[in-house]
Amino acid sequence: MLTHGKHTVYTMLLKQTAAHPDKEFLAFQDESISYNEIFERTNRLAHWLKGKGIQKGDVVAAYLSNSPLFYEVWFATGAIGAILLPINTAATPSELEYFLDHSESKGFLYEEDLVDKEHIQTAKGFNLAFLNAADSAFRTELEQSKSDKLHEDIFPEDVAGIMYTSGTTAKPKGVLITHENYMFAGHSSILYQQLQEDDRYLISLPLFHVNSQYYTSMAMLVIGGTIVLEKRFSSSNFWTTVKQHKPTVTSLVATTIKMLLEKPETPDEYDNTLRQAGYGLFVTAEDLKKFQERFGIKLIQWYGMTETMTTNIVTPLYETMPPDPQTGIVSIGKPGLGQEVQIIDENGEELPPGQVGQIILKSPSMMKGYYKNPEATAQTIQNGWLYTGDNGYYNEDGFIWFVDRNKDMIKRAGENISSIEVENVLSSHPAVQACAVIGEPDELREEAVIAYVILYEKQKTGPEELKEFCSKELSYFKVPQEFRFVDDFPRTSIGKIQKNLLRKK
Repeated sequence: MLTHGKHTVYTMLLKQTAAHPDKEFLAFQDESISYNEIFERTNRLAHWLKGKGIQKGDVVAAYLSNSPLFYEVWFATGAIGAILLPINTAATPSELEYFLDHSESKGFLYEEDLVDKEHIQTAKGFNLAFLNAADSAFRTELEQSKSDKLHEDIFPEDVAGIMYTSGTTAKPKGVLITHENYMFAGHSSILYQQLQEDDRYLISLPLFHVNSQYYTSMAMLVIGGTIVLEKRFSSSNFWTTVKQHKPTVTSLVATTIKMLLEKPETPDEYDNTLRQAGYGLFVTAEDLKKFQERFGIKLIQWYGMTETMTTNIVTPLYETMPPDPQTGIVSIGKPGLGQEVQIIDENGEELPPGQVGQIILKSPSMMKGYYKNPEATAQTIQNGWLYTGDNGYYNEDGFIWFVDRNKDMIKRAGENISSIEVENVLSSHPAVQACAVIGEPDELREEAVIAYVILYEKQKTGPEELKEFCSKELSYFKVPQEFRFVDDFPRTSIGKIQKNLLRKK
C-alpha cells in the first residue's frame, strides 16, 4: 500500500521546483542554489549517466563528502531508476571492494581528494562508469548535457538506494530503500519535528549516513524547505554558520553536543535562530540540561534504524523527557504516530512495564529487505515485526528507555549489566570527558567490566578514585574492575564509539 501517493524522489523534486522555482533549496558555504538550479543540475547529470550506459536498476556507488554534488547524484540516479549506494568516505580499499562487488555496482562517482591510488586501483578492477568530480572534462560534459525533464517509468516501490549497515560481527548487509521509503521518511520527520516550509535545516552530519538522508534532507524536500549544508561538523565554526545562514532546526549526536558544550562562550551563540535539534545516541541528563539552558535550543531524542526509515521512538515536542528514578538516565521517548513498539522476552512474550527485554518494531514503512540476503531478512523481520537487537523497557506512561545493544550487555556472575548505566555514572565524574564500558572474558565470573576513559585536559584521577566514585552509585558487581586511560576511541562517521573494536584490543 502506498501511503504518500505515487511520488518518487525525482517527482517530488519536480513538484517543489514547480511550486517555488526561485526559492533557495541549498546553502553551501558561499553558494546559494535554488530549486530550479538543483533540478537543472539533476537533469544534466541524469542524462550524462544514461549516456554512460547506466539504466534502471543499476547500482551507482558514490564516494562523496557533503556538497551539492551529493544531492545531484542522489536525485539523478532516482530520476532514471538507478540505485544510489552512498559509501562512507572512511572506507578502506578492501571495504570499497566488498561494497562494489556485493552490490554489483555499474558506476563509481568519487572525489579525488578522498581516495588514494589503492582505492582507484580497486575500483578499476570492476567494469564501472567512472566520474571524478574534480575532472574538468566531466564538468564540461555536464554543461553540454541536456537539461530536459526526464520521463522514465519509475515507481514508488522501486529501489532507490542501498545503505550498508556497519558489520560488527559479520559482513555489512545492504538495506534496500524504495522511493516510497524515502517519501515516508520525509513525511514522518515533518510530523515529528513540526516542520514548516520556511524552516532552514542545518545539516553537518555526513550525507552518506541515514540521519542526513531520512530525517533531514527528505523532510526539507517533501515540505519544500531549505537545507543549510556544512562540509563537516565543526564546533569552532558552528555558531558562525548559524549566524550567517540563520537555520531554524538541526540534527546532532552525543559527540557534537558535548563538543559544543566544551567550547568557550561566544557572542554568536546568543539569540541564535535555532529552536530545536534532534539527536541520537546517549546523552546524560546533566548535559541535556546544560545544553538547553545555555543555548535555548530544545533537544529531541530520536531512535530509529537504517532498516526502519524513520524515528520509530521520539520525544514528543509537548512533553519533557523523564529520567529513570533509579539510574537518572533519560527516556528516549514514546512510539511515533503509526509506530508499534513491544518489549519482549527470549521466548517472544510481551513484557510488562519495568522489565527489560528486546525492542521490536512495526512500522508502516520498512526496508524492502537486505540485498541478496533473504536469510538475514527473514531473521530480522518476523511476522511484520522488526527485531532490533536492542534492549529496553517502558513505564506506565508509555515512555521507553534504551538499556543497551544486546551485544553490548555485560554478563557478570549471572547478572546483566547495562554498559550505558555504568557510563552514565562514570561520565559524571568531573575529570572524565568521555568513557566507554565493555565486557571482557573472565574465567571466574563470565565477563569483567572494563572502562575506557578519556580525561579532560589538565585533569588527573586514578583507578582507585574512579572505583570509589562508581561504588557510591552502582551495585558492587557493576563497578568496573579495570580503568584504561586513552586519548580517543575508535568511532564511526557520526562519532559513535565502536565498542566492537575496543573489545578486540
